[in-house]
This record gives sequence, C-alpha cells and structure tokens, in this order.
Amino acid sequence: MPRLIQHVLALCVTALVAGCQLALPEGKPASTDGVTPNAVAGDVIEVTALDAPSAAAAALPPGEPEESAAPQSDPAPPEAAAETPPAPQQEPVAEVPPTPKSEQQLACEKKRGNWVSVGSGALRTCVYSTKDAGKRCTRESQCEGQCLARSGTCSPLKPLLGCHEILQENGARVTQCVE
Repeated sequence: MPRLIQHVLALCVTALVAGCQLALPEGKPASTDGVTPNAVAGDVIEVTALDAPSAAAAALPPGEPEESAAPQSDPAPPEAAAETPPAPQQEPVAEVPPTPKSEQQLACEKKRGNWVSVGSGALRTCVYSTKDAGKRCTRESQCEGQCLARSGTCSPLKPLLGCHEILQENGARVTQCVE
C-alpha cells in the first residue's frame, strides 16, 4: 500500500510541474522565435547576445562600415556616388620594438625565474617558484622558501614579497615584510 501512495504522489507532482510549464500568463501561447515572456508583467523580453552584430550591421555586405547603415535624409544620386574620391588608406602603425633586457633579467630568466615589478612598479626583482610549495612544515629549514604560519605549508615563491606570517627556524611565529 505505501508503494501505491508513493506512485500516486509522484504522478501528482509530475502533473503539477507539467501544468506550470505549459501555463502562461493571460493564456498567451508559448513562442518559439527566441522571445521569452516576462513572468511578472506578461510582456515579451527580447534576448540579444552581446557579441551579436546589430541588425543594421547584419544587413550590410561584408567589409562595409556600420556607420553607412544609418538612414540618410538626402541620398546622393548614383552619378554623384561615382564621382566621390576613394577613402584614404590608413597608414600601418609602426610596431614598438621590445625594450632590451638587462643583464639581471637575462640571468633571472636563465635560472627559470620570473622578472616582476616590486612596489609601485619602478623596481623589479627575480622571483622563483619553489619545488616544495604546499608541503607541510613547522620551521623555516624544512622549506626551500618560507614556512607560512597560517597554513603550516611551504611558500610557493622565493622571495615572498609583501607581509606574511612565517615560522622561523625555532618555530616562532613572526610577521615578515619584504619589499
């Protein structure tokens, strides 16, 4: 008997859900043209993708600018269009050559380090990834970098820039700031 009640209850819930899916406000039929009805006011909501071209741009032939799609109040006769000079060609923009690398930066990259900005960006230093990042630790000597006090794990970078709570060699918890 309990199994019959479960089946009847499941059938009722299914019917209710199906009824909610089919019912629309004011008896309007469901549309399939990409327009979604508003559940609160009953009005239709038009959905447009952000990266989709505008309707005016979609009507243009490829390669024509979108500004020309705007309606013009006084269209020029076909003869006048033939007399207009061609649009000026844009000059290619010269590429800026990369800045030369310093000896320190080259040495850093040779040792597989990352050359990063420090502080306001005027200074730069070499930062290395550590091999034991995330390993459990209780003192500094157990890590290639620093032993982070909050997580009890080895730091992922060396040197660790900024202010961090670390565990020293004797296990003492201190705040270290490196700029």
